[in-house]
Amino acid sequence: VFGLEEVIEFGQKQFDSLHDGDTIHPDIHKSVLQIGALIGDSETFDWLRQSFDSTPSEHDRLNILSALGWFTEISVLHQALQYTLDGVPQKNKFIPIVAAAANPNVTDYLWTWYTDHIDELETFHPLLYERVIAAVIPSAGTDQVDPIKHFFKKYIKKLPQTGDVIRLALEQLEINIRMKHNQLVSD
Repeated sequence: VFGLEEVIEFGQKQFDSLHDGDTIHPDIHKSVLQIGALIGDSETFDWLRQSFDSTPSEHDRLNILSALGWFTEISVLHQALQYTLDGVPQKNKFIPIVAAAANPNVTDYLWTWYTDHIDELETFHPLLYERVIAAVIPSAGTDQVDPIKHFFKKYIKKLPQTGDVIRLALEQLEINIRMKHNQLVSD
């Protein structure tokens, strides 16, 4: 996430080993998958998708889902998020989306993707959909503050049951904006 070359280099070597069928320490498995996606391409996505579809380990499947949100190439992230909607069990669909919300490389795209797929997202279990809202607002909102605030003020009227999570996420957005501003001022 922060671009530390040594970490990326180590993670890439570990991901290459994993890709070649070797095992890696379970404590770093999730991070290695995320680094693999961060520097990966459509071939990496295909490998992750095949791994998700074939592994019997639920823990590994959850790690793979977390990695799907970390692609930086928008076309590949789009594939990963579409796969999430089409091929991931309902109870886990929120995981790659929440991961993508934490990916600072794709915040503009994520907002567009969210609004383009809102009808599908609204079919999620309400608690899982709230996780998506709670992740998208504070991250995507830092680059598009006014449109997101405006959108969600109207959205509360459409889905009043989301009011609490929207208000909390908008508060987190305000905190993130202040932190971003303070960082820019101190730089």
